[in-house]
Amino acid sequence: MRARIETESFGDASNPAIFMVSGWAMPKEVMHGFANALKKRFYVVVANLPGISLSEGWIARSRIGTNYDIDALTEQLIEAAPKGAWWLGWSLGGMISVYVAARRSSCVQGVITLSTSPSFVQRDDWPHGMPLTDFDVFSALVESKPEQGLKRFVMLQAKGAEKERELVRSLQSLLPMKTLNSPALIGGLRLLKNLDVRREWSLLDMPNLHLLGEKDGLVSAKVAELDKIANPFQHCYVFPNCAHQPFLEYQEECVHQIETFIDANK
Repeated sequence: MRARIETESFGDASNPAIFMVSGWAMPKEVMHGFANALKKRFYVVVANLPGISLSEGWIARSRIGTNYDIDALTEQLIEAAPKGAWWLGWSLGGMISVYVAARRSSCVQGVITLSTSPSFVQRDDWPHGMPLTDFDVFSALVESKPEQGLKRFVMLQAKGAEKERELVRSLQSLLPMKTLNSPALIGGLRLLKNLDVRREWSLLDMPNLHLLGEKDGLVSAKVAELDKIANPFQHCYVFPNCAHQPFLEYQEECVHQIETFIDANK
């Protein structure tokens, strides 16, 4: 049987569990340092999205197909996650985590998102995302020249960071160029374009924390100020002078925010 979700674990399995879901096109290795910082108090399991991996063997064994259907993906991630874990997702991984938490709440202790918007693209009643024309141009680049598209994506992620050049080099070193899987990239982009979790976000009936970057060029920090997606269980924090990856740019502070939030909601 072919494995569907690639995971890696850190820490003592007897500790409270955190299940991390990475973002579009970025392998779980980008979250290694963050997972190692959290493993002192938590059992951390980091998951790749389908078809994204630095392992050639894993890519050879994995399957894409319906994995990027949100409901099929939900079931596959639940199967891979520790029972009763806190779900922590970065960007697209955060959107998926919110969807799972709202739709399958019995499987999730609480949800934490990093640099996540309930809708990544703009919609008629949602001006806070990426313009559709820009998204479609980027998608066309990924489809025709995936290596160039990934490098462009890294530049967009790092834009606004205090140490932008250093961050670009770090992210580029982790791009899955040798294991590039175009169907996975395209499937992930389709999900990113179509997924709208505003309703799920507003209905979350569990503790939910949303960490954002003030200078993020992909996800507006204004998400933290929008009353229409707020609920009584929601908390937001915006890191100043931070771009799209607070877990790298402000790792110590990010860990502190998470530990404090989980401690307050045991």
